[in-house]
Amino acid sequence: MAEGQSGAGAEVTALAESLQAYACATRQFLKRPLTDVSEITETTTKDAICDRKLKDALKGLSANWYHSVITTANEIFKDVKPSGKYIFYRGGDFVNSIYDEWRVHKNGSGITGDDKWNPADIWMVKSNFKLKTDWPTLRDYNRYLYDEFANKNLIGISLKLVPKGDAHSKIFNDGKPLVAQWRGYKLGENMFDSKDIYLQFISESKEGEIQLRNFSSQATTSSWQGEIKGKSAAGGKIGGGIVMNAALESGISRSKLMIPNSFQQYINRPNDQILKKFATMFKELSGSRKSIAELQKEAMMYAKKDPTWWMSKFLGVHYVYTILNEKKENDVVKWLFEYGSSATKNSSIFIKYS
Repeated sequence: MAEGQSGAGAEVTALAESLQAYACATRQFLKRPLTDVSEITETTTKDAICDRKLKDALKGLSANWYHSVITTANEIFKDVKPSGKYIFYRGGDFVNSIYDEWRVHKNGSGITGDDKWNPADIWMVKSNFKLKTDWPTLRDYNRYLYDEFANKNLIGISLKLVPKGDAHSKIFNDGKPLVAQWRGYKLGENMFDSKDIYLQFISESKEGEIQLRNFSSQATTSSWQGEIKGKSAAGGKIGGGIVMNAALESGISRSKLMIPNSFQQYINRPNDQILKKFATMFKELSGSRKSIAELQKEAMMYAKKDPTWWMSKFLGVHYVYTILNEKKENDVVKWLFEYGSSATKNSSIFIKYS
């Protein structure tokens, strides 16, 4: 439901996901669409297994969440048209076993986080279903999950808050590739406007952006990352190593890229060569009317004033400049979009409600 949260935010997410499982169990118990959160009781939720108690979920959530779980539960049953009895899981040993099997095959998959393999927040499982493990490859395991999803035995469900209106669903990794096309970039004509660079794309007629920036107040290269923004994507941060991997897998040689760790030496000691390179790239991308010499002087001044800005801006500018020069911009945004949407070639099937 949410990525990168901590503290109170993470607990609200856990409560909301648990309440969704309880709402689905209630929808199954009552055998009709839900109308109000008051229908969700200890009696109606025997088929939900969650790591948060019902009373805590009801107490800890707002009316927006109440609307969301009622609307989403009704939509899930309309979409799935379940036959037989189901158990609705949020956390616990069964869910852990699903991800434990994936983790056996994680190395070499190109996926770093569980949520990029499958971001399901709750699992809808036929009551008599037994999970098979010890698959020889991740492809075999993903195919098994695909078949069990199709047979309505094991359904991973990703959730987003639906504060008003109806819930909408979309199935990911069902054999239909996501489409994302390059639309441009945004960095501002004035050099010190921000430390962000944006890769712009369009998917299913909806516009989105991939923000490249340092997500820390410190000038540490490990904090330079990407983040997908827009209604067309699942969102979430994408680590700097993954951003670089998108370029590499799109056919750009490593020698053409500025790997973040390689820039460490220039953060506090930018030399004339690196400053001139930055000024040249910035002038071409921004369309600035200033000379390269003027831009180089500005870059030196800003780099000394704010090393965090300098690191973030250089890495972003260099990345955009490189993918454009290599004519790989469309391949790169498609790769990043798929990764951010948990729809890589090695991700598994799930249904998202939002």
